[in-house]
Amino acid sequence: MGYVYVDIIIRGKKEKKIKALVDTGASYVVLNSQTIKELGLSPTPYKVVLTLADKRQVEARLYVAEAEAEGRKGPILVAELDTPTPLVRIFALETLGLKPNPLTGKLEIVGPEGGYLL
Repeated sequence: MGYVYVDIIIRGKKEKKIKALVDTGASYVVLNSQTIKELGLSPTPYKVVLTLADKRQVEARLYVAEAEAEGRKGPILVAELDTPTPLVRIFALETLGLKPNPLTGKLEIVGPEGGYLL
């Protein structure tokens, strides 16, 4: 198994197709400040403390956006963090009813667009 990258469209006031690494441990979609500015994402009044893989903790501002992959759309929360590679969390994909297949490197449909309400 290797890394899984997905093509995902992120929308704010503008939209952009982004190739992002699927991070199964991430709590938020992570984009750098330049991309957030280009997209014109709507800021929330919230900041979160994120724990990085090396155990450092950093504070990040949260934004609201829309994601689209495989023709499915849904709302997401985006954390602002200057990383060299955009990250997509599993929850964002689950909102779209998708999951990554680490063997094929592709997205698979696993549920309804918008997710389940149980």
